[in-house]
Amino acid sequence: MSSSKTMEAKNPRLNQLFDDLVGTLRAFIRKHHITHEEFRRTVAHLNEAGATGEIPLMMDVFLEATVDRVDSEGRGGTETCVEGPFYVPGAPAMKSPCVLPHRANEPGEVLIFSGLVRSTDGAALPGAVVDIWQADAQGAYSHFNIPEADAPYNLRARVGTDQDGRFEVRTWVPASYEIPKAGPTGKLLAAMGRHAWRPAHIHLRITHENSQTLTTQIFLAGDPWIDSDVVGAVKGSLVVGLEKHDNPADLRKLGLVRPYYTLSYDFVLPRRMAKAA
Repeated sequence: MSSSKTMEAKNPRLNQLFDDLVGTLRAFIRKHHITHEEFRRTVAHLNEAGATGEIPLMMDVFLEATVDRVDSEGRGGTETCVEGPFYVPGAPAMKSPCVLPHRANEPGEVLIFSGLVRSTDGAALPGAVVDIWQADAQGAYSHFNIPEADAPYNLRARVGTDQDGRFEVRTWVPASYEIPKAGPTGKLLAAMGRHAWRPAHIHLRITHENSQTLTTQIFLAGDPWIDSDVVGAVKGSLVVGLEKHDNPADLRKLGLVRPYYTLSYDFVLPRRMAKAA
């Protein structure tokens, strides 16, 4: 038996997906009469994306939202959303309520983000882990465009829910931002006349031993880019408004001198599928 036959027997789905993808691309070439010059420019662009480490960014911008919608079809509970390229494993483990790791001079407005984690049958999920990461008030992420040495795990943490399944974190209102534009992904967007902006959002990955993992984002209502996210990942059920607080007594209680904001959102996780006997 040839090696190709052996590979096909070991992984028939890989063969099916690869053949379908190549067939689709060949049909695309025929449909649009792609020239050798256009083909070579495409190969060069992909080569540049690989050399600069931008393949993950390019895939996230143009394809991940579709993968998310297909993969989550029929799933119950809170809607999923793309993970994106800025997740960092191993963020500090913290107990609710807590303040996310931050710099001494962290810019922007304070945000108190709270909620409940429960299952689709209504039961609260104590001990769930709410893994949070976000951009700062200037649209930058720690470990990426904020040097790790300057701010390790800035605005990142894994927060455990309390006995009632609730969590509360003090963080800062994130800003909308442009994805990196200097590399191949940004050049492609510019060539097509498209902007590179993502609306302000908070990333979450929520896990519990008896539940399916939820990876999602919460978007801030009123953001100017909420209806034209470059990634196309915004879902209406994940758009939430902030509430402003400027009562002097409330500010003194929290040790603040400027107004702060609150955001509340409850997350619902489907139960983990029972394994077949």
